[in-house]
Amino acid sequence: MTKKRRKRKKYKIKNIMLLIIIMLFIIYFINLVSGKINLTKDNHDTNKKISYLNKIYNNDDIDKKLQDKIIEYMDIYFKSMTTLREIDMTTLFSNDAYEEAYINQTAISTLVNIRKLEINDMKIGNAKYDITFKEISKEDNKITVTFLENDYLHFNFMKDIESKAYDIENTIIFNESYEILSIRKIQDFYVMITNKYELGNNKSNAKEILDEIKNNHINDYKKQIKILKSQKKKYENKEDKPSKKCDNLYNRKEALAYAKKYVKDKNKNWDDYSDIGGNCQNYASQVLYAGKIPMDTIGTSQWKYYGSELNEGNSKTGRSSSWTAAPYFYDYAKNNSGYGLCAKADVNPYYAKAGDIGQVGYDEKYIHSVVIVGNIKNDNKILDLLLNSNSGNLENYPLSAYVYPYKRIIKIFGWNNK
Repeated sequence: MTKKRRKRKKYKIKNIMLLIIIMLFIIYFINLVSGKINLTKDNHDTNKKISYLNKIYNNDDIDKKLQDKIIEYMDIYFKSMTTLREIDMTTLFSNDAYEEAYINQTAISTLVNIRKLEINDMKIGNAKYDITFKEISKEDNKITVTFLENDYLHFNFMKDIESKAYDIENTIIFNESYEILSIRKIQDFYVMITNKYELGNNKSNAKEILDEIKNNHINDYKKQIKILKSQKKKYENKEDKPSKKCDNLYNRKEALAYAKKYVKDKNKNWDDYSDIGGNCQNYASQVLYAGKIPMDTIGTSQWKYYGSELNEGNSKTGRSSSWTAAPYFYDYAKNNSGYGLCAKADVNPYYAKAGDIGQVGYDEKYIHSVVIVGNIKNDNKILDLLLNSNSGNLENYPLSAYVYPYKRIIKIFGWNNK
């Protein structure tokens, strides 16, 4: 090949490459303009304004500016929760509501920092929420809005499963300038703070007190994570496998079917205790009963529901505390012998199966019962438990997402004839 031909071929190749580059650039530019390409590295970039709002209900009577303020608050909260990056929310509050602003900020900070401690990746890759306005009132230049929140979450470590939280009650008080004066949220991470902090009219040491409350909860959680890691290791080594001989087996299939059917709605054949302490253990007891565990009126420990009135006697009347209250059910499950429930308390959680009962709480108190409905596995190894709850309604929710530090499992085996 002559030198001249080689030169021509070289220029031809260069021109083809240049043409390909130009075509790729044109395609890139078209996609960029059409929105198919996102230059932001992370959809959860804290500088990017996105909304997690899905649907709004009952908003005909609410002022648009007020609604926008609520959505702004919810979006910042969701961005903190999904990315596990604490975002300053105090700017949404009135200047004279410092104490309330820091209560809210402390609650969000507690959620973020505790979920960072978990073994699994608790970031949320896909999230949205609904709002249903429940009540709006105005008095003394203050606007009080109560709304229910539904959450739809895909945690990173279980992306294919949607966890749902229904009817989370939020109450926000605004001034006439739509600045927040106070917020109350009926959810684990929030009540852990508000139940321990005493309001003092913007007292000067509010931050110091709230920081101490938060740090105590985080330290408690760290201790429990160490215990959980030890339990996981024992499970993988096939240690501590719980067992108990019972006369009759627990019908897990029917218990699970009931747990799924009534996770959000209440069974109207039973009283609802949502407004007087919570319906959680009532729901859990109903699940066990659906799984063929009989009511127990024999001996010193009772587990029964024949009516709404409290009755701890051996008659088939009224209800026992163990049917509707988490701590009393734990005592019954742990101590009952002879007729009735055959169970084992405080078992290694990695051995839990659908139909078992979980309990959670804080300050070394277990205040809430849940029903285990499955588990999350990777390479045939259990990562976490899935649960349903009927007070603070949760569906397919990971146990690790609870910010309450204390968690225990009651293993249900069946029941005895005598």
